Amino acid sequence: MGTYETELGYIVRETLTGLDVTEDGEFVCELYGKTLDNYRYDGDIDDDKLESDIKETIEVADFLANEC
Repeated sequence: MGTYETELGYIVRETLTGLDVTEDGEFVCELYGKTLDNYRYDGDIDDDKLESDIKETIEVADFLANEC
């Protein structure tokens, strides 16, 4: 299980259930069912795609929190 830091400073850690994302030591979100290999192309991780999925997950969680 690996760990990766994105260009925006998100720390992404692989777990048994997906990718846990933290920022400044605080939990941000989890990308369920994903691994770092889902974002790896030609041996490199695509930061843009990973960060896009992180931002989308955060937006959905914020929307749901505000609607409930």
